[in-house]
Amino acid sequence: MTSALRLSMAVLLFGTAPAWAEPMTREAALGLALANNPRVSAALAGIEGAEGAREQAALRPNPEAALDIENFAGQDELKGFDGAEATLEIRQEIELAGKRAKRSDIAAYQTQIAREQAMAESLSLLAEADYAFMRLAIAQERMALAEKRLHLADETHDAVKKRVSAAAASDIQHTKADIEQSAAKLAKVKTQSALAEARSALAALLAAPVPDGVQAGLEDLPDVPEREALLAGAQQSPQIRAGALAQTQAQSQFDLAKAMAVPNPTFGLGIRRFQEDDGTALVAGVSFPLPVFNRNQGEIRQAKAAIAQADAAARQQEIGLTQMADSVWDRLMAYEQASEGYRAGRFSFLDLLDAQRTLYEVQEARLDSLSGLYQAKAEAEFLMGVHAPLIENMFQGE
Repeated sequence: MTSALRLSMAVLLFGTAPAWAEPMTREAALGLALANNPRVSAALAGIEGAEGAREQAALRPNPEAALDIENFAGQDELKGFDGAEATLEIRQEIELAGKRAKRSDIAAYQTQIAREQAMAESLSLLAEADYAFMRLAIAQERMALAEKRLHLADETHDAVKKRVSAAAASDIQHTKADIEQSAAKLAKVKTQSALAEARSALAALLAAPVPDGVQAGLEDLPDVPEREALLAGAQQSPQIRAGALAQTQAQSQFDLAKAMAVPNPTFGLGIRRFQEDDGTALVAGVSFPLPVFNRNQGEIRQAKAAIAQADAAARQQEIGLTQMADSVWDRLMAYEQASEGYRAGRFSFLDLLDAQRTLYEVQEARLDSLSGLYQAKAEAEFLMGVHAPLIENMFQGE
């Protein structure tokens, strides 16, 4: 299956940017990211290139055609072409020590690595799009909160102004109301900017316009996976599989480097024509390089070092993903507890709802907690390959 065909499949499955008549859903956002983002196209092209390299690696050396003319332009009976001998020969190099099979194995491993890397890149993209979608939903919530704060500040300002005019309140209360109103206006401007930034970030990941509204259930907190499940998912991730394949590939490259020390013979068979009497005869020959100076010792040494590098890289990948999984799980637990607390009203701040600024700060803190929770959730789903069913068919072999 070519990369163009795979990409066409993605477009058919998820479609291109629609004319939004209603708020965008999370599922639609993920589908658009997968169908439109050029990172997926590049990943598919990487697979296609690796498959081409695998096809090339399996090919045998081309035969050679050689034409030799001897004994011409001499003197006496060899003058001109009178005594010339012409030989037409076909020569074929024969690869020994399983070089072609080892070359094919290396290319096959590279194709599998390209698929795993494409899977990892796409999972990363979907995790980013998922969080960007929730970030926009939270930004919308902040915008609604900022508008409510400003509306409340305006009402309070008008009420205090009337009381000051009626000498029922002091000027200092009017000043405080002015300050709160100005702060509310500034907060709204900053929130509008953050909302536009969140919408732009999501649009860049989707490579498509984003509607004014998105539909997300912010009150439905995601479940926190078991720590063991998160760690197990990280250990089965495409990055880990790609690292293991790279280790095996490095060993195959070492085997090929040793095989390349074995010289390949070249066999030839042809026909020779004698101009002097128009006679013909068959000729045959064999040649092979003498491994006197070059025994491929440098490449063997290099390939042996590459094995150690691949082992170290795979180990470092494993350590990094394990550390990331631990960190994500800790953040999920913390954010979940905080979000539940704000939602259930168990924090002492909620005893002060009569104060406008305190109410706003509590609600802002809740949205900050939700933002952190959904970011950690996206990272956890990336590690566990939650979105793999959306994309695995795109990266399968023929």
